[in-house]
Formats: sequence, C-alpha cells, structure tokens
Amino acid sequence: MAKRKAAKKKKSVRKTQAQRADRHELYERSVQDPTSEVDFVARTFKRLRKRPALRLREDFSGTSVLSLQWAKSHPERKAWGVDLCAETLAWGQTHRVDAAGEDVAKRVKLLEGNVLDGLGPKVDVTTAYNFSYWILEDRATMLRYFKLVRSKLVPDGVFFLDVLGGTDLYGEDENRVDHGDFTYVWKQLSFDPLTHHMKCQIGFEFPDGSSIARAFTYEWRLWSPPELRDLLLEAGFSRVRLMWEKTGEDDEGTGSFYEPKRAENTPLWWTYIVAER
Repeated sequence: MAKRKAAKKKKSVRKTQAQRADRHELYERSVQDPTSEVDFVARTFKRLRKRPALRLREDFSGTSVLSLQWAKSHPERKAWGVDLCAETLAWGQTHRVDAAGEDVAKRVKLLEGNVLDGLGPKVDVTTAYNFSYWILEDRATMLRYFKLVRSKLVPDGVFFLDVLGGTDLYGEDENRVDHGDFTYVWKQLSFDPLTHHMKCQIGFEFPDGSSIARAFTYEWRLWSPPELRDLLLEAGFSRVRLMWEKTGEDDEGTGSFYEPKRAENTPLWWTYIVAER
C-alpha cells in the first residue's frame, strides 16, 4: 500500500504593520483635532453672535469626524458632512457615525456630492478645513463656492476656514512627525511659482520597516490670506477675520486665538479665517 504523502502545512505569513493599518484612522490621528476645532467654532460663534450655534455643515468632510464631534458635543446639535468620495464617507459612516450610537448618529447626515451643488439645509456654521477647498484653483470657481456657502448660511451665520503658509511651502519639502507606533510623512513634490499649483503627498512609515508611501495625494493651489479675504468680501461676507493662535514659551499653540495687525513670515504657519455673513 502506497504511503500517503503528508500534507504540507502552509506557513502563515504575518502581515506587515502597513498592511494591517487603516489609512483613514492614521490620517485622523495625524492631521485632525475635532475636539479643539469644535470648541473654537462654538466659542467664536457665541462671542460674535451672542447665541449658540446648533447646525453645522462640514464641506470636504472626508471621514466627517468634525461633524460627529459637533453632534456629540451637545444633544441639540446637528451636522451635515459633504464630500465627493463615496468610499471615505462610507468608512466614516461605519467606523465613526454609526459607532457613536443612535442618539448621535441620527443627528449626523453624510451627503455624497460636490460642495458647489449646495447640498443640505441652511446652517449656522459651515467649515472647510485642512485646505481641501484649495482644489478650487481658479478665482471664478472659488468665488462661486464662497457665494454658495454664504447663500446656505442663516442671516447671522459664520464660515470657518483654515489656511497654511510660510517660506517652506514654495518648493519641494518633506516633514516627518513621530507618533510612536507610526511616523507621519508630508511631502511637497512640486510647486509652480507661476500658478501656485502644488502637488503634495501624505505617507506613513512603521517600526517594522513597512510603509504606506502614497496614502493620500493632493493637487491644489496655494492660496494666500489676502487673496481669500478679498474673495470672501467680494462674495458678500460682511467681515473677514484672521485668527492667529497664541504660542507659549515652548512655541507650541495655547488654544487661545487673536486677530493680529501683522504676522511674521515663518517657515511654516497656519491660521483660521472667520467670515461673517
């Protein structure tokens, strides 16, 4: 009787840290701070309008963690997140909104579509954070977007944006931030001084040597504060404020903001823009 060949056991191949990682979760940990962002929006709106803001639309919402945090922060608050990417919205719905429980989830609506289409109801507050609105590279389209945002705000509504600048942005550059279990890598791949068109990339590296080299890629225009302020005023906003964060002795942000008369052009800076309808 012929011997049966012993079945060979397949060796289990352990996945690398990069293969096990979730790029959306890593992005949130690296780039977003929804608790601080909601606190800034709520405090600033209350100071300017002498009432609480309850309804928020998050344009270019991605995983919509800002919308989620807005709804979590007060039982009467509602949020609408708008984004073109169905996959990212679905991830946010499953991993963030639904996971927060029915009471919160029922007050967050994620809308797939173009921010230029005016989706959702009128709101107290609209946000456009993390510079995603920079994908609108020509002046006419940006003006159209700002006019649409204004039209979807209630009469005393406020529009919140952020803007990045500094001498390091005008060329190729690379920055790394160590988060312990991974390293966040920001690359500026190209910059055109004639158009301010930029190509940038986010990647993640892990202690085991694996990486997600091109987790996210962006092509957009580097807009400046005076350009954006002029466009917002042209769109009909009554007042535009630049809100700079105060820093402590360690040069880290304190969470306190003010309106500067002038600012130093450091290698890298970031600030909020607050536009009152």
